[in-house]
Amino acid sequence: MPDAISSSTLTRLMRLGAALLYLLLIGYGSLYPFSGWRAPLNGSLAFLSAPWPRHITRTDLITNLLAYLPLGYLLASWLRQYLPRWRAALWAILAAALFSLLMEWAQTFLPGRIAATLDIAANAAGAMLGVLLYRLLQGSKWPGRLLPGWRGRWLAAGLWSNFGLLVLALWGLSQLSLDVPSLVAGNLKTHFVPFWELPGDGYRFHPLQVLIFGAEGALASLLIASLMRHPPRQFAGWAGIFGFVLVCKLLAAALLLKGWVLPRLLSVEMMSGMVLAVLLIIWARREPAGLHTQLLALLLTLAGVLQFLLHSSAMRTFSGGSGAVPLNITALAAWVALVWPLLVLMLLWLRPLAGAHRAP
Repeated sequence: MPDAISSSTLTRLMRLGAALLYLLLIGYGSLYPFSGWRAPLNGSLAFLSAPWPRHITRTDLITNLLAYLPLGYLLASWLRQYLPRWRAALWAILAAALFSLLMEWAQTFLPGRIAATLDIAANAAGAMLGVLLYRLLQGSKWPGRLLPGWRGRWLAAGLWSNFGLLVLALWGLSQLSLDVPSLVAGNLKTHFVPFWELPGDGYRFHPLQVLIFGAEGALASLLIASLMRHPPRQFAGWAGIFGFVLVCKLLAAALLLKGWVLPRLLSVEMMSGMVLAVLLIIWARREPAGLHTQLLALLLTLAGVLQFLLHSSAMRTFSGGSGAVPLNITALAAWVALVWPLLVLMLLWLRPLAGAHRAP
């Protein structure tokens, strides 16, 4: 009985901690860079009566929906421990909408930010989708009834595996970033061209981004393999995992970008990065959670930090020393992309400790 009680308490704390952590991430992405605060000319609540923007960009709409979807899921998961199902669902949507209202109100005090009721509506809709997803995945419904059996067959059990799935979900969120180390790195209009349109001379190759593309694709694949009950040994299994990673990347790009830009993803950097990812997977596949994968996570962390510093220096030069100010929630995805390799590294370091605690 004490073990069951402690396990229940730990589950509640984990769900609450995940919801609070995600609230902090959204707050950071919504209010970055936390400088230049000033009182709005028309009052801080004037945006509530302002008309909706004449032009609605697909990128802003999709990122707002997807950014608040996990929040709705996490809030519903936590509240369901204390409230009936429909009350938990309603309170989760209401809490997410109120938090979105708070973020929009705070943005009225920041230059370069535009508060809009459309963003609140999109965020609330995203939270509602998250709540619906939570309801669908419950054991009393389909496909929720299939998940425990599917997970038992394919994925390792235990707290370590749950943390790994959360880290994997954060990797999915990072793909909404338009900066490295996501797939859509840099300025696709000027810096990257399809490999079949390479100019005869004057093309500037980006080796650092090749390294980031390759290391990130390999690390995501190895993370998935490390969470599996029986890591793949055959080529077909690894090809399926790596194909899943690429599909996630291309799907995120298709959601965020216009169709005419998508062919630029097949640049020399991207194709070289895919080859590098395959080589790195071959190098580390014998032990997906072993030392090789840890070194790969450390390498990606250092490369991502270097790219971030170079990008920040360039943006400060072009913007007169002010730096780049992200104008939407993709800033959250960019920061998640930057810290994601560190979370993988922590996960891999903690795995031997978890195994030691399970041993008699």
